[in-house]
Amino acid sequence: TWPEQRDAARAKWGIDALFEDYREMLEKTRPQIVSVCTSMKPRKDILLEIANGNYGVQAIWSEKPLAYSLADADEVITACRKSKIALAVNCTHRWRDSFTQARKMIDDGLIGDVIHVAGNMSCRLSHNGSHLITRLTMFTDAPIAWVAGEAESDAAVASDNDFSGNGFFVCDNGVRGQFRGMHTGALDLTYDITGTEGMIRFMDDSRVAELWKLETGLSGQRGQNPVRHFFRPSHEPRAAGINTLYDLMACIKTGDDPSCTGEDAREALEVAIAVRESHRRGGGRIDLPIHDRSLGILSAEVMRSELPRAILYAREAEETQ
Repeated sequence: TWPEQRDAARAKWGIDALFEDYREMLEKTRPQIVSVCTSMKPRKDILLEIANGNYGVQAIWSEKPLAYSLADADEVITACRKSKIALAVNCTHRWRDSFTQARKMIDDGLIGDVIHVAGNMSCRLSHNGSHLITRLTMFTDAPIAWVAGEAESDAAVASDNDFSGNGFFVCDNGVRGQFRGMHTGALDLTYDITGTEGMIRFMDDSRVAELWKLETGLSGQRGQNPVRHFFRPSHEPRAAGINTLYDLMACIKTGDDPSCTGEDAREALEVAIAVRESHRRGGGRIDLPIHDRSLGILSAEVMRSELPRAILYAREAEETQ
């Protein structure tokens, strides 16, 4: 929608299929897959137009967070389900090779039954918190039943603006989880998935991945002891975005859900809202689903400026010259 963006796309990619109105683009190009990579504010209306507009779209790859409020997320998910459109939300690690390898290890029983997940990522809980929370719920295999949490301060949750915070949750199947979105120090971008027979640990944003297994000890040691193994890399490593596209193409063929659905992204937003409401009430559990669907969070991506970041940075650079 911004002339600077269209000019930059034309210069970088040498394309003329550039549009100011996304409806015109959809009508003229009739794409099977649409990537909705706008900021949060217009995203809901665009998603609903695609779902309800009979443009022939079969899959959507949406940026995160999915929407401002739980009601908005409900509406988008219902519309996409009704139109049989596969909706994937760009919580990227759901498609990252190391995380999909870990999921397969768990499915193969290498760490027994998952009992606890934990993650650390300095972030605000709606914007990049979408990543943090869905990285954990990827391994829990059940909806979250309740949440308790704290924000960085009372002032941080006095409005609907995005905020940093920490949370604890319990799933319907008894799996527990905790996450730290406030300053994480040396623990930033680390994740643990603990099972009855072992643990998977990610460090350095999953660039380092370890499998810890309970194994029979050496001679003279009693019982079983944790032994560390390093992941073998994927034979065909691909960027997470490429994996997302392959996933969506498979969903179009099979009717299956993508690795991060609208429901997954909505749950992450609901957890973030629950942390805020828990803090506002002085602590304690917030049951999910939250009854008041009007509750929402103004994502950090739109708090600074209505301008897209690339344009904002370019204009700021011009002003400093």
